[in-house]
Amino acid sequence: MDTEIIERLTGRIHSNEYKHIYAMAVVKNGALVHEAYFNDRDRNSRIKTHSITKSVTSLLIGIAIDQGHMAGLDEPVMTYLPDYEKYIDDPRKNTITIEHILTLRTGWKWDEQSVIYDDPENSHYWMEESDDWLRYVIEKPLADEPGARFVYNTGAVHLLSGVIKNATGMYANEYAEKVLFEPLGITEYRWITDNKGYPCTGGSNGGLCLNARDLAKIGAMMMNGGEWNGKQVVPKAWLHESTRGRFQVGNIQKFGYLWWSGSFKIKGTRFDHYQASGYGGQMVHMVPDLDLIIVFQSWSRDEGSDILAPLLMTYNAAIMSGGERQ
Repeated sequence: MDTEIIERLTGRIHSNEYKHIYAMAVVKNGALVHEAYFNDRDRNSRIKTHSITKSVTSLLIGIAIDQGHMAGLDEPVMTYLPDYEKYIDDPRKNTITIEHILTLRTGWKWDEQSVIYDDPENSHYWMEESDDWLRYVIEKPLADEPGARFVYNTGAVHLLSGVIKNATGMYANEYAEKVLFEPLGITEYRWITDNKGYPCTGGSNGGLCLNARDLAKIGAMMMNGGEWNGKQVVPKAWLHESTRGRFQVGNIQKFGYLWWSGSFKIKGTRFDHYQASGYGGQMVHMVPDLDLIIVFQSWSRDEGSDILAPLLMTYNAAIMSGGERQ
């Protein structure tokens, strides 16, 4: 790593040239090589990760399948939500599978991206206002056949909170502590819940709250094929399937099982990456060819933080060769 570039970047964030960033951490070749904190945060600050929570939830689903708690991706979601079957008003909803949720191709009529989150026109707004979030999602009408079209839907991912509870006998936070957090040595976390006590697996209200080092641990475990300290925490095959770009979303990124992937071309070399992303500018960004993990934690606003330039500057610091900046 070119430390001069990293230190210059850190100074620019401190001077507010790049705005709304709370924390950054950089892991290179398995070692934490840089961390910095801004806006009165420090290494112990548990910051809302928002939709990074979705990607963590994907890890839990992979572990649950591997442990035999769930039959597989083709299993209908309603198999694990028997108390909500009485709210099914369209038989097609019984064909929505775990994989449909993981790829956000459920078919439900949902819009949480064309307007801000506190706008009553936002589907997510009314989910949070409802007495029962799971019921609210299930009762939404279908706009498409399940599996037909990608529609970003935090509510659908919240259903996985109920799925995990019924499949494992533990709430998602309890299951995560047992199979993911404890093996990684993550002890300081908070997982925000809905009004029924279900952890917000989609990231609503901030979802899972972690510090930058612990997010970097999750990234390092993934870069090591799901292994941590000699223990296989997440099945290696699940990580491959989760982070593999299955279809294009927009012009830049591809989507897997609640993980994003893409590439940057820098000085004629293309670097593939995969990442977990969250509202406001949260990011765990992994570049296998550089053995590089970049974590940004930011504010919780519709106006995202300025993380693109810092991200590319960190790439630049990692690809230094022979002392020549690229």
